[in-house]
Amino acid sequence: MKYIAVLLIAGATYLFLARQAPVAPAVNAITQASPAPGSDFLKRPLDRTQEVLQQARARADDPALK
Repeated sequence: MKYIAVLLIAGATYLFLARQAPVAPAVNAITQASPAPGSDFLKRPLDRTQEVLQQARARADDPALK
């Protein structure tokens, strides 16, 4: 029974503190953030992968290898 009481008190405390937390500054920071200028860190590996695949296809179609 003590464990249930402790869990209920912890849950009530969490809910009380969560409602008192300032959310507006975090929302403003998230919504106003613009993407970083170097955000193409995922695009470069994909471009390299496409380049390598094209080279492999060109080698596979090369009649000198057959």
